[in-house]
Amino acid sequence: MIKTFSSRAGRLSSTNKNYLSLQSNCLISPETKPKTNYPIVIDIGFGDAQSFSEDVLINKKYCFIGIEPYKKGFARAVEFYEKEKPKNLFLYNGDAREFLEIIDYEVSFVRIHFPDPWPKKKHIKRRLISQNFLHLLDQKISKKGKIEIITDSKIYQDHIEEILDAQKIFKQIDSFEISYEVSTFHRKGLKKGHEVKKYILTKI
Repeated sequence: MIKTFSSRAGRLSSTNKNYLSLQSNCLISPETKPKTNYPIVIDIGFGDAQSFSEDVLINKKYCFIGIEPYKKGFARAVEFYEKEKPKNLFLYNGDAREFLEIIDYEVSFVRIHFPDPWPKKKHIKRRLISQNFLHLLDQKISKKGKIEIITDSKIYQDHIEEILDAQKIFKQIDSFEISYEVSTFHRKGLKKGHEVKKYILTKI
């Protein structure tokens, strides 16, 4: 499977390492469905976990499964869980596609905020948003489920729009129930003067 995330890791502090070594109750495997009565939200690539943590606290009537491949951001999410003990948070350190392929239950929402745009043409195959990925989401999301994709990359926006125009699984809509705080990547995009675009999808 081609990686959709780069090799950046960031230096791990002793605090990061400590939280990575914990057998925290928030950790979940793809084989285990979270015990919850709330709609399940898959959050793909929450980065440094700062805004994601705030989203979890604000949206208490949703069960979040945060998926992040980078150790540093993942460690910060575990630290947040251990300090706040939110009942609506589960975490997985790894590739979101592998997680989705294994789970045997439907989810209500998928959030993909500021995915790696892989701007070079030779890296197009590494972009997370693809026809194959949309087909995978179609298999895992509920009938009335929704997907929210946000990016400030013009190159990635053009790519996403091309992918959406070529498929007949999802249609674009205007509303997404789950609120979000401005993330580090979002803030950087605005500071650079980039146009931030949002794509909200539901099944046709």
